[in-house]
Amino acid sequence: MSNLMKVPHTITFEATIDLDKIPSELLPALLALSKEDVLRMCKEATLHALAESKMLQIANENNTWAEVIVKEGN
Repeated sequence: MSNLMKVPHTITFEATIDLDKIPSELLPALLALSKEDVLRMCKEATLHALAESKMLQIANENNTWAEVIVKEGN
């Protein structure tokens, strides 16, 4: 038996896309996406931004007894 305690929790991100400011050549492609595709695109962009910012390394720095991980979910 593992001697670990897991504490699942969530953070809700919300993307606001300004359709007046998006480059005009990208607008038709964006509007053609399904809701599921837009959600997937936003999730992937968020995960990429978290990786680029080294958020997990910073969150886990000097932690000897706890670790934060990102688990992609619904």
